[in-house]
Amino acid sequence: MVSGTSGAAFILLCQLVAAQPGIALGSLRVSTLEFLNPPDKVVEGYVLQVRYHCEERQLVHIDIIASSLTASSVSVFRRRWVCGPGEEKTVKKVRLDFPDQMVYREDFFLRNSIFVHDVVLRAWISDYAPHYIRKADWLSYSRGLVRRNHNVEPVPPYSRPYKPPRRSLRWDQQLIWNLRKDQLPQCPAEPEIAHLMEFVYASTGEDFGVLRTLEPYKNPVLERQRKASIISPRCTFSMWLYLMWHCPIQTCGLFYHVGTDGDYASPSMLMNKQGFLHVQVQLVSGRTYAFQSYVALPLRQWCQIHLTFDSHLANLTVMCEGKPSLMSYRFPDSVLLDDTVGYFSLTGSQFVSGINGFLGPTAYHRNKITFTEKASPPKLIQSLQLPHWHNMCREFQDHVKTRYQSFLAASEWQPAPGTCRDVFQELITHYSTISSGPMCTEMEAPPMPKRATVTRLLRRSAELEGGRYLNMKRIGRALYYIYLRNILSPNGLARIKGSIILLLQAGCLGYDPALYLASVLFQTGFGIKMDPSKALMLKLVAAQRDERLSVMSLGHKHHMGGDGYPVDYDLSYAYYANIAFQSTEDRLQPNRDQSYVENIRLIDEEVLKLQTKEDDDLFMWLRHQAKQGVVSAQQSVSRMLYWGQQGISSNPEAAARFYEKGAVQQKDPVLMYDYGVVLLRGHGVKQDIPKALEYLQKAADMNFVPAINSLGWYYERYEGNYQKAIEYWEKADDLWNAEAPFNIGIMYFNGYYPGQGKNYTAAYHYYLKSATRGHIDAAVHVSFFWIKGIPGVVPRKPRDAVVWTKWAAEQNGYLGMALRKGLDGYLKHSWLESLLHYIQAAEAGFEIAQFNAAYICERDPDGLVSRYVHTDCMWKYYNLSVSSSTPSSYAQIKMGDLLYTSHIRRKRNVQAAVQMYKAAALMKDPQGLYNLGILVEDGVPVPWSTLRELGFNRSMYSNNYTIAMELYRRCRDHESDESYIPCSLALINAQIQYIWAFHGILLKCSSAAAIAIVTAFSLVTILGRLRQGALIQLQSV
Repeated sequence: MVSGTSGAAFILLCQLVAAQPGIALGSLRVSTLEFLNPPDKVVEGYVLQVRYHCEERQLVHIDIIASSLTASSVSVFRRRWVCGPGEEKTVKKVRLDFPDQMVYREDFFLRNSIFVHDVVLRAWISDYAPHYIRKADWLSYSRGLVRRNHNVEPVPPYSRPYKPPRRSLRWDQQLIWNLRKDQLPQCPAEPEIAHLMEFVYASTGEDFGVLRTLEPYKNPVLERQRKASIISPRCTFSMWLYLMWHCPIQTCGLFYHVGTDGDYASPSMLMNKQGFLHVQVQLVSGRTYAFQSYVALPLRQWCQIHLTFDSHLANLTVMCEGKPSLMSYRFPDSVLLDDTVGYFSLTGSQFVSGINGFLGPTAYHRNKITFTEKASPPKLIQSLQLPHWHNMCREFQDHVKTRYQSFLAASEWQPAPGTCRDVFQELITHYSTISSGPMCTEMEAPPMPKRATVTRLLRRSAELEGGRYLNMKRIGRALYYIYLRNILSPNGLARIKGSIILLLQAGCLGYDPALYLASVLFQTGFGIKMDPSKALMLKLVAAQRDERLSVMSLGHKHHMGGDGYPVDYDLSYAYYANIAFQSTEDRLQPNRDQSYVENIRLIDEEVLKLQTKEDDDLFMWLRHQAKQGVVSAQQSVSRMLYWGQQGISSNPEAAARFYEKGAVQQKDPVLMYDYGVVLLRGHGVKQDIPKALEYLQKAADMNFVPAINSLGWYYERYEGNYQKAIEYWEKADDLWNAEAPFNIGIMYFNGYYPGQGKNYTAAYHYYLKSATRGHIDAAVHVSFFWIKGIPGVVPRKPRDAVVWTKWAAEQNGYLGMALRKGLDGYLKHSWLESLLHYIQAAEAGFEIAQFNAAYICERDPDGLVSRYVHTDCMWKYYNLSVSSSTPSSYAQIKMGDLLYTSHIRRKRNVQAAVQMYKAAALMKDPQGLYNLGILVEDGVPVPWSTLRELGFNRSMYSNNYTIAMELYRRCRDHESDESYIPCSLALINAQIQYIWAFHGILLKCSSAAAIAIVTAFSLVTILGRLRQGALIQLQSV
């Protein structure tokens, strides 16, 4: 037994011995080990000298471990040998053989050199006897009796020597290698900050928002770090928010992560009715936790929301106007956050409605915690000046309300028109004492500057209509039309700048089309100074109020880019999806501000002749024919009246009468179907479901496919008989009806298909089938799948989703009304009115409107464009037109002309002009062939790839003359009569030049005679065609 003091000393001695390297606790035997010449850098074949001494039978180990970007602590070299107690201190030489990928530079034979950032040379001595159970233990460095290590500096890959070759390369391989060996590869840039929103999004408070997905890192180091942080995240979410109204329902979406199971993942940030933020996360344990902010978000001011996660700790900071509010929340377990699973949704979605306001730049730091500072908002937010606009607007609204109430109070004291005063009132009026105070009341004071028009409207409204509450939107609408009347009057363009205040006042009072028109004027510089920031602000304000053309314009700008808008397909889809989904509802609720969308170009003379009005001869003749029982006339008149086509205002009641007449008297299946549909929906006629079913059945019995599809819709909607509905839809689908597969897709999507549950894959394929047949709603649903994707089934296609949703959105009736007003203005030669409406539709992205606006800008009637439009609108809108999926060859020709000629604002681009003319020629436009011929004659080099697309063979056309002659010959032989004369003359000229350049005198004379004969025949033919055309015109007259 050892005493207490001696025992403590013994324990301390053991600890000191254990702390010394090379001494084991098991015994006090001493073994030694040291490196005599450790290497400084990684070198192939380095001879290392190791001096060692063993007190008993032991093992000496040499090991080299290396760490790279993709792996750590990998053993790349091992040696060991036995030593005994009888040996004195011995020096052993060891050759260090590193892997070639660590020593040499990459060459033709050695590929994929490894970038090593840490190399450690280690040596240790272990007991030879198996004192430990596992072999790995007595071979382990950590259990060594004596240990030594040395850091070796790795050599960067492109500072290493080439490995001496053991075989030679072929000459061609050597040549290629010499060209490539000095090229340093670069890793693709992968930002660790995901910019979920780089612009400003106007959220209407509906079920529409911006959807984002994140991909795994391609860099293995970043990806390994990301995967490790899934169960212990260190990240930051930062966003800017401008709130218009608090949530009208229980919760509204702000920013949330949706997993592949369709449930909320980490993090999800919602907002409740009172404006408090609700943050919800999912923990590693599988449980869900949430917390709420301490303060509510204020209205109409920019706030920065900063949310950080550090494993199981969350910090939420809300900073509004430089005043921060900070709160922390500690979860019982670490947060689970895998940002590559599912998607992130900003504001609204199919699960929750979005906020009512504006979402600014939003960033996600995937592996970093950042801290908020009292910094000013981004420049984009500052340039919008939204708080200033809303403060000025609120002041103007208060002024309007006050003035209206004063006018209303004054009107109550005035006697009604036509009444007489009594004697007492007359005495008071004549003999009352004149006050020494002001001679007029506040109500009678002159209006403030630039408010005389609205004051006049308020006075009239109070005197004629009365009512305690003012309909400000109605006053705004009146201001809008007063503005249009002012600028469309003679010399009205001179007042366009001074009258812009009327548009701003109208928009402030709630008439949103006025804001969009003002935005277009500021964007294009139409009669006023260009101001892109103000144009953007007004457009965002109108779009946030769900003004259709403003929303479409924002979708178009983010689809195509330009005018300071970034290309962002997810953001573009959010805007277009809003209009596409609402277009169906708008069609079911027609009003005076909507019209059918008609694709009419101003160069289509035959289509322009078909435009009419209710009192025009064409429509009156068709209506007369329809009343006489002519089926085709009944179909045309009812279609024009129901949809409001060809200049006729929509009149569902009158259309229903023609539907009934044709269905009852003529038994026409088309009219029976149309009459059945309006009876079923109650459009223009009282709803009568049994009668509707009767006519639909009659039309279906006559094998009218749309009626078969409608019967399925009837049984699904009114009978709840899904099985019978499916039978009708499948029959209509087999007959290539466009809507039937869409209806079947709805059944699969909602799980109503008999005998089956929800099947999103089947729904997608039926939607796609319906969309390819031209069904609008199906295109919207297909786009929804493309923007989200189905893992393993449907890949994400944001760009395709935008294209299809854009097509669906462009069927909106509010766009149709802008097109109709533009066409009506053109037909009555009101050029300003026409251009004003076409430019609004053009800025919304509609190709026909872009073409028509460019056409008017090209003609420049009365110097309208050159004097009052500050942008090159012909260039801008023809350029946008040819960039669409279905451009006009006329636009391609004009765009080619603009590219070919020089301009003070742009450089000449001959090759781009060649491509425009080629595109027109491929669309069978002879003008494209003619212009290409002119360019070839002028010596412009036309690439053979272009000529090959036109069907030219290099061996047959050896020079510019032969190419030009072939182009003119094709132009002459085109079916268009207008191209025959100019192309014939150009061909004759090219032939003469060719002969003069390549033939002798004798041959020139003979060829000239032959050409003279051909020319004579051509002239005779030309005269004949001219005479024939004149006779045709005379007969038509």
